[in-house]
Amino acid sequence: MNDYDLNSWKEAFSSLPDKQFFNTVRLYLGEVKTPYNKQRLTEQLAGFIRKEENLTSILTLLDVFDIKVLTAISLIPNATQETLADFFHGDTPITEIYAEVINLTERLLIYKEKSPYTEKEYFKINPLLKENLIPYLDTTLLFPEYKPEIFSLEDVFALTPNFLTAFITYIRIRGIACKSDGTIKKNDQKHLAEIFPGREKVIQLLMTSFVNLSLVYEDEKANSYDIDILRLKKFSELPELQQYALLCAAAVSRFSKDGLKKEAQLLIDSLATIPSDGCSLETILRLAFLAGTHTEDGTTAVKKSRFSQILAAARQEAGSEPEQNAELLDRMIDCALEFGLLQKIGKTAEGVELYKSANNAVAEQSRSNAAHALNENEALPKVLNIDSTFTVTLMPGLPLCKLIPLTNFMIVKKCGVVSEFEITRQSASAGFDNDLSPEDIFTLLENYSNYQLPQNLKINITEWYNSYSSAKLYYGYVLKVRDNNISLAENNPNIRKYIKEKLADGIYLLNLPAGTDISTFIEESSLDFMGNVKTSETKSEYTSFPLLRDGRRPLILESSTKTEAKKTSIAAADKILKALKASLKTLDMEKAQKESLEHRISSRLILSESQLKNASIRTEILEADGMDFAGKVHLIEAAIKEEDMMELQMPTADGKDFFTLVGKPLSISRQPGEAVMRFQIEPTKDIENMLVSRITHLRRLRY
Repeated sequence: MNDYDLNSWKEAFSSLPDKQFFNTVRLYLGEVKTPYNKQRLTEQLAGFIRKEENLTSILTLLDVFDIKVLTAISLIPNATQETLADFFHGDTPITEIYAEVINLTERLLIYKEKSPYTEKEYFKINPLLKENLIPYLDTTLLFPEYKPEIFSLEDVFALTPNFLTAFITYIRIRGIACKSDGTIKKNDQKHLAEIFPGREKVIQLLMTSFVNLSLVYEDEKANSYDIDILRLKKFSELPELQQYALLCAAAVSRFSKDGLKKEAQLLIDSLATIPSDGCSLETILRLAFLAGTHTEDGTTAVKKSRFSQILAAARQEAGSEPEQNAELLDRMIDCALEFGLLQKIGKTAEGVELYKSANNAVAEQSRSNAAHALNENEALPKVLNIDSTFTVTLMPGLPLCKLIPLTNFMIVKKCGVVSEFEITRQSASAGFDNDLSPEDIFTLLENYSNYQLPQNLKINITEWYNSYSSAKLYYGYVLKVRDNNISLAENNPNIRKYIKEKLADGIYLLNLPAGTDISTFIEESSLDFMGNVKTSETKSEYTSFPLLRDGRRPLILESSTKTEAKKTSIAAADKILKALKASLKTLDMEKAQKESLEHRISSRLILSESQLKNASIRTEILEADGMDFAGKVHLIEAAIKEEDMMELQMPTADGKDFFTLVGKPLSISRQPGEAVMRFQIEPTKDIENMLVSRITHLRRLRY
């Protein structure tokens, strides 16, 4: 047993509010005699727990739900009621989670430890029980292992470089107009639905991602979005899996650069934790939640220096970290399904749908594409076929960084397993705008095609270029230098790299977009300038994209799956409970006292007959129903006094259904024939006024 953990438990227990401290001591040790000493009472309670018969009872009375929650607390660093509610989101109602942690605390299985850097309280397993509890902790209860019995025959969509390229060419040639809320306008929706049939949701998610990643910019004159070529080029150079993870994270929300990296890395780590046989969406969400609580090296996020923890606490207080909650993970996993990073593989015999990760296939394809791109001696893959109508059929096999320059002069016609593009006068002009000559276009096409180019295609592209170059309209920065500086301007590499075109002797068009900051050019040019050109243009939020590592499974999962967990015995637990209830019947006490003790036995707070004999019994009402108005008011007043959590049930506004809330009553005001309770709802902390008469069921979450 770790002395530090033991002292931490002793300090936490002895620091409890007097009411809670003495109620717990009386429950297990009997009436407290004066004079008393808190430290001595804490030592006596530790001795009670260490007794072999009590320790055996504590372990025997564990049920499956107890073990699930205890396992979660052992896996999640600094677990709180809120994080546990998020972890079990969609599986267990929040009221059951809150009631369970209160019960486990009363049963001495867990305790609350206050952070030295914030006022937050975290759940820890009692160190007096930890060594004996560990064999019972079972990760398979949280992450069940399934085998598919019915395999899915549905066509599986997956994001590919070809699909992204098709979408990019559409934006580059036509642009995309969006409403103020970010949704694509109807006219573009119609065109895109024809090109990408059945992929409307994917296209909308991609558009949101492109906006949030600044891969597009808003052209105010055209009232639509256009591609940011330079940023797209940087993005295309990332490994394929990283591209998709960034797109997925950006589709969920707009993050800072650090936040984007955290969420994208979380997705990659989550995909890496999914077993090859697949698992349910509920399990995937839990794996994702757990992956988000661990550091870069897969260890617990708690193992940081003191200074790092203070900084992390400060960021959380300031709200600068991306929100880590169940709703955010839900949306990101949904997006991963749409993008094909998660794929449905079938169902179990019980009808549980199973999904597997596609990250291994994506990563392998990415590595293969990268290897081909780097191997200059290897023949280029022949993925193009061009017909006489200038329709280009593009097959899979090239990474995004190769597809973007290849399709610079094309526009998508139809996107499927094999995509079709078209070379038109408009698309060719876009290529000419990017400094492509007819010879450049012919070379690109010939490099990736097995056949000679149609002669009429060459003729048309050449004619389009002659027409395009017959008159030019320039827009941007023009550099004019004196005759004595012409040689310097044309031979200085720091100036030459910025020259787009020589317009006349000493007059040059720079390759800097109009309105951008040219201070870097001025500093590098070595020419005598009087000052900088000022600009009010807002630059992209990101100067580069975050680099992500390969996905990792949290180390705590690796270590916890090596040994099979011990199982609790329902029969053994029932035997203890029945024996205690039989002993209770023999005691001479009032009915209300017996009912109170029987409730404690059912709640597994009584471990031995000595507690029945020594019990300091305070009869309490813990529940009240709708018709018992006085009982509800009494229950609320008692909960306010004891600062207890409560669970309440009320009808919806239309009276057709009921909803359940958990929280803390703050105050109650009586009125003629009515009472109004101010209630703080968990976990949102919202405060609402509740009419007591409308509450159909009320329960104090204490034992």
